Amino acid sequence: MPQLKYALIGHGRRGSAHLSTAAALKDTYEIVAVCDAHKESAEAGASRVGVKAYSDVRKMVDETSPDVCDVAVPVQLHHIVSCYLSRRGISHNVETGLSSTLGLMDMMITDAAENGVKLQTSENFPFVPVEQFVCKLIHEDVIGMVHKCYRLFSTTGYHGLAAIRCRMNAVPTSVSSIGHSMPVVPYVDRAKRDFNSESLEFYAIDFASGGIGIAMVGNKNGCLGRNKLVGFETCGERGTIITNGNQGAIGGETVNVCTDKDISQNAGRAQTYEFQREYSENKVLQRIYVELPKSLGGTIEWLNPYRNTQISEGGISLATMLDGIATAVREGTQPIWTGEMGRADQEMVIARQRSVQTNRQAIQLPLSPAPEEEAAFDRNFEKQFGVHPREDIEKALQVNFKAR
Repeated sequence: MPQLKYALIGHGRRGSAHLSTAAALKDTYEIVAVCDAHKESAEAGASRVGVKAYSDVRKMVDETSPDVCDVAVPVQLHHIVSCYLSRRGISHNVETGLSSTLGLMDMMITDAAENGVKLQTSENFPFVPVEQFVCKLIHEDVIGMVHKCYRLFSTTGYHGLAAIRCRMNAVPTSVSSIGHSMPVVPYVDRAKRDFNSESLEFYAIDFASGGIGIAMVGNKNGCLGRNKLVGFETCGERGTIITNGNQGAIGGETVNVCTDKDISQNAGRAQTYEFQREYSENKVLQRIYVELPKSLGGTIEWLNPYRNTQISEGGISLATMLDGIATAVREGTQPIWTGEMGRADQEMVIARQRSVQTNRQAIQLPLSPAPEEEAAFDRNFEKQFGVHPREDIEKALQVNFKAR
């Protein structure tokens, strides 16, 4: 099958990882360009893969005619690049979150549909190998029907909520939330993000299945001496799946589940079964598996589709996303994480904000755009960049889209 022409837009911290992964997918992509508003950054990325660097998206599109663009610019600029690409007939993968407001996301989804292009949200977390294996265990009914899922971590947002939604395998219907913020000494974390305040967020998400998802978010990356919040538990009628909750963490995952004998003779005390990993001689992950009693399914495994490559376990989720948009373009199918799914993830985050503003009331889903939220974004964007974010997309393309 011929390669698709791939172009990266935004060669910052995340864009660099996207470029490396695209280069490893040799059967899928021919990299044709790297574009960044900062010429030096574009040239640094382009030199890594031997292609031409661009600082103007329009010129890049005109000269290279990419089949797929990979958008890794700051989130407040996602809709600008996405809508421009849709109007040029180019399918694209957009680094998360999909966009900053519901109105902007609807604009992106509508433009893609009207122009017949594929829009994919690059939501990596549900495609981390351990997350794929967890969902397989749930779908094979190892722990029984899932009714509760909770995650404690330094960041949740759309990533953790997407993973909860996958584990619950149900549609979220409402969000209730508690929020608190306190000032802190200004600092810059390891990801070069600026902080002068610290938030505590608590989500309670009701699902159509009758289940509930709980997420609590504390200090970012354990800075200022805070204890890192880590934990992800999925509770079914027969047992529990416990993982770290960090998409970069490997090891320590377990299935704690009861056989019929444990129920009848051991007071419902579950046995613990650890996840196992098998690697090739050159240390590439081959599979994740767990050895269960025959009554619970015996050996259950997840096979790495990239086991014959040099892609690390940490790169598998992004490779899955980039292959996903390529398959959608080639076969005319839906991407594996559509724009609508990206909107649903962000919708829960926005519902949390609205719940906090309304004294912790439950906010029903789905949500409609709020005029005041859209207007606030537009005012802030014009103040920061000097152009309106919606009136003239091509003019707004000239905004500096470099990610730190």
